[in-house]
Amino acid sequence: MVLLAAATLLGACDSGGDTAGDEPAPTGDTEVTADTSAAPEQDAPPDDTPSTETGPSGDTSPAPDEAADDVPEPGGGGTLAFGVVAGPPSLNPGIGDPAFAALYQWAYDSLIVLQPDGTFAPNLAVDFGYTDDRNMRYELTLREGVKFSDGTDLDAEALKGYFEYVQSQPTSLALLFARVASIEVIGPHSLGLELSEPDPGLNFAFAQGFGGGNVISPAALASPETLDLGTAGAGPYMLVPEESVPNDTYTFVPNLHYWNPGRVHWDEVVVRVIPNSSSIIEALRAGQLQAAQGDATTMTAAAEAGITVVGAPMSIVGINLVDREGTLSAPLGDVRVRRALNHAVDRDAVAAALLGDSRFALSQYALVGHRGYDPALDEVNAYDPERARQLLDDAGYGEGVTIEVLDASLIGLDILVQAIAGQLTEVGVTLDRTTVADPTAYFTGMVTAQYPAVALFYGVSSMQGYKAFFIDPSGPFNPFGTVDPEIDALYAEYYSTTGDTSAIERQINARLVDQAWVLPVMGSPLPWYLAEGLTGIEATSANSSIPTLVDIRPR
Repeated sequence: MVLLAAATLLGACDSGGDTAGDEPAPTGDTEVTADTSAAPEQDAPPDDTPSTETGPSGDTSPAPDEAADDVPEPGGGGTLAFGVVAGPPSLNPGIGDPAFAALYQWAYDSLIVLQPDGTFAPNLAVDFGYTDDRNMRYELTLREGVKFSDGTDLDAEALKGYFEYVQSQPTSLALLFARVASIEVIGPHSLGLELSEPDPGLNFAFAQGFGGGNVISPAALASPETLDLGTAGAGPYMLVPEESVPNDTYTFVPNLHYWNPGRVHWDEVVVRVIPNSSSIIEALRAGQLQAAQGDATTMTAAAEAGITVVGAPMSIVGINLVDREGTLSAPLGDVRVRRALNHAVDRDAVAAALLGDSRFALSQYALVGHRGYDPALDEVNAYDPERARQLLDDAGYGEGVTIEVLDASLIGLDILVQAIAGQLTEVGVTLDRTTVADPTAYFTGMVTAQYPAVALFYGVSSMQGYKAFFIDPSGPFNPFGTVDPEIDALYAEYYSTTGDTSAIERQINARLVDQAWVLPVMGSPLPWYLAEGLTGIEATSANSSIPTLVDIRPR
């Protein structure tokens, strides 16, 4: 996937407060076909308690120590050719970015699975959750009998070593463990985490979206360079290095040590990197791919080509106005200018033009159906070009202003910024665009504060998803280190809140809208494409549109 989505998968969800049950059950074959609709309203926020009823789709086998004699042989489905738009600099998930989950998932099972209904289910961990009423003590118990692909046992010591390894790395993933003060082995397969401050987000951190639960074998961590083009996970497949080329082709074969052989549907999985989204559609039509990561701009073309589109809105898309102190761009240091930009864009028109549906328009920091969503905030940023001109004039820029912005010719970000730029010119604002084609160049340009504004594609399921990466001064989406004491105070209240967090999440949303940290334009789907004859995954806003891809299988 793209690091535009240290975005996409840096969305976060709500953490559970209790422990989960210890036996995942199979789910049905529910799938969304050509789902281009906006996220549905929810009658109530998702339950904060981890699921005790359902497990990852396709997980029908017993735990290893209870395995029956008739467990099926792994594989049997032939070769699955899967397309992604970018490959990671390294296959090591401990130093990587969760934006590359479409590659990591084949070799690394997550500790927990975030279900399509927004609840958390067991996977490598069979019990998990907070054991206090302040979100400061978290415990989990691993499934017994699990081995990594190199034959090493997965136990509490191995998990502790992995967590400590991630903590020690200078990466955005390490921010997930920023509040973990100590890690204690409390049993052969059980760990306890003591936190220095309340943090309700560990369940999501350990699910398939964020990557904090992609546990690596301790034998491989002793020589981590072997993981650049190699894998050592507890997932259903393992990489064949001699048949893989970085950023081009990655070949996986079944992991014969895998704890759940009934979930291994393919004899081989070949992941191909195809940067151009339209080329992915053509490859699917030609039979060169059977499944792929898509993007919002090609969903309609995919559906018209007879391809099954599985996905739901999960990302805030627009322009991140990162230079909020005016270090490189004095105008952006004035909140009136940032508010003017928000009033200058007709979001309905942009969403209808780019995604074919004005319902994807978004002018706040939460998606429809999420706890923090507040319909009243749509009016705060309503399209009003006269108001935009007045705000610019009040700020001293009535004669016009130019703002530098970085975008990328990946997942349609350049097309989005071009559309925004066309509307901003109507109120006297010119975007001086720099467009890069390489995800690494995009991410580097953003995190090193080279540009005052950057195209944004950021996955989110709750306000929790913004804190570590977007709000925190050391987060990659806050490269100029903006600090807002009011937001910090709201987050302190949020982190110590158990139960329903809707009210405090709406307050955080309102503050971000008021300060205009971003020019949000759309709530964009993250789609996945399946050729005829395949099924097995369900992507919803509640699971951040990140399904368990290993469950793709023949009908």
